[in-house]
Amino acid sequence: MTRILLPEHKERPLVFYLAMEEYIAGETGIGDAFFMWTVAPTVIFGRNQVMEAEVNLPWCRKHGVSTYRRKSGGGCVYSDRGNLMISYITSSGKVRDVFSEYLGRLADAVSALGVEAEVSGRNDIMIGGKKVSGNAFQMLPSRSIVHGTLLFDTDFDALEAAITPSEDKIAGKGVKSVRQHVVNLKSCLGDRASAAGVTDMDSLQSYLYGWFCDSSYMLDGDDVRRIEEIQNEYLDPDFIAGKSRNGTYIRKSKIDRVGEIAFRISLDGGLIDDVSVSGDYFSLKEPAEVDALFRSALAMVPMERKAVSEALGKLPVGEYILNLNVSCISSVFFDND
Repeated sequence: MTRILLPEHKERPLVFYLAMEEYIAGETGIGDAFFMWTVAPTVIFGRNQVMEAEVNLPWCRKHGVSTYRRKSGGGCVYSDRGNLMISYITSSGKVRDVFSEYLGRLADAVSALGVEAEVSGRNDIMIGGKKVSGNAFQMLPSRSIVHGTLLFDTDFDALEAAITPSEDKIAGKGVKSVRQHVVNLKSCLGDRASAAGVTDMDSLQSYLYGWFCDSSYMLDGDDVRRIEEIQNEYLDPDFIAGKSRNGTYIRKSKIDRVGEIAFRISLDGGLIDDVSVSGDYFSLKEPAEVDALFRSALAMVPMERKAVSEALGKLPVGEYILNLNVSCISSVFFDND
């Protein structure tokens, strides 16, 4: 795997690195690629999430915390200089296989430091029942991007203040707060940090590059300028705000191996007029395609369990949202008032 290097060592906004992933995946001939980065305090939320529902915007503005939307699915993440962000780009295998293989390798790398780390659920790595790494993916026509976090010495006071996950999501993990669900690798290592040679962010990065990479590639100034052009897409206010979510009814639930999913449903005379979907699930299609799938199936259908179930029929929802199946959608519509 190839380590990607930048010609200048300086702190950049989080979305620069998301653009860098896209550039490497879509516009270079580099094979399997890997790089890591840290940022000033920032909140990044998933492509399909409603910003106002996930982010404590007043607190972030007051404390100078940047907020961005990414193009991949998954949940809301707070990152600071104590959190290592990791990017992996590959053209091999199916998404599920790539995701599983990468999570396994990262868990093995953490375990080799002397703590027991294991893959949990669809996208987390846990130590002692607490989350130390969360991950998401983005599909491109011929490449897959996997990116995620590795908490090393993150400020959990700021993390808890900056993001506002739903009560259902927290309760589903058996905890009362975000803080109870996460852990820093540094605290887990304790006295073993020195023996493992991982005492700070720099040594952690060196260790992981040695674990994952066997070659390197240096980008040049032209590469950086193109990345900055792609970065502008993430800075578009319309993209950050997300697609319109107007609706009369909101039906949501947390589904095992899928994540939190919410349907916003507009009714006209008791018939479904419009449907849009949000949540921290992983999309296998563009958000507009996901909305269109449900909109076309449910347009002018009565808001009744039997009618909705029949309209959904054998809709290929698993090809649009990872691990979703039709059987659970009706219960989201009607069992979560």
